[in-house]
Amino acid sequence: MEQDDEQRLCVWFACQSVLFGNCYRQLMPSFFDKVRLDSGVMIATTVPSRDILPAMSFPGDIDLLIIPYVGDHLLVAQTLAVEVKIVRAKFHAQGKSPNDFGFSQANGMVRHGFPFVGVAHLIVSDSSPMKAWRSMHAVDVIDAESGRVREPREVFVDMLPADLIKRSYGRLLKNCQSKQVGLLAAYLGESGNWIPDGRQARKNRALSRETLNAIAYYYRENLWRFRDLPRFPDDLQRREVRSAY
Repeated sequence: MEQDDEQRLCVWFACQSVLFGNCYRQLMPSFFDKVRLDSGVMIATTVPSRDILPAMSFPGDIDLLIIPYVGDHLLVAQTLAVEVKIVRAKFHAQGKSPNDFGFSQANGMVRHGFPFVGVAHLIVSDSSPMKAWRSMHAVDVIDAESGRVREPREVFVDMLPADLIKRSYGRLLKNCQSKQVGLLAAYLGESGNWIPDGRQARKNRALSRETLNAIAYYYRENLWRFRDLPRFPDDLQRREVRSAY
């Protein structure tokens, strides 16, 4: 983790429920915004491509394999495969970009018939010196259900994460040639959850039934590799069930 290793950062990212949910919403809004309380996703990281399709050699790994579910039903036809690149930026080198944007790997997953495909640039960086922090306005939430907040107050914030997200997403948009591939730029750090930027993945026009069957078989044989991330907290689901009776 200290060396920002890509595989380990993918695992860390999949365990950050709020951040991951915000990112998944960018890539799959049609599912995220309309599902029932008993829905969620199963996430596997660094899946060897040949373990799903023996003939698939490029890319060698699927960095994030995300299969949604509703109730007891796995929605294999809504599977999202994501190619991840780590952007290692610094305050004095904010224009840093990965050597490989990840589009060739994403196009390989499109050709092999995965239902939805995305490219995610996950950003890590140092902090800005305090003299570069900017004046912003913040509010404290009084009541989340009604939306009541206190009067705005001035705070000074290190806005480097937001600047890096904007810059990284702009590069993705400029260099991506496929309108099917979803795009995501997100910041990984301990300075709070910064809202990611992205565009949704479009359903693959070359969707393969063979690939769908292979994904289902891989899930069945490798359930231990997946993390269950519910759409809503368990206590909210229980309250909804009680209110139905």
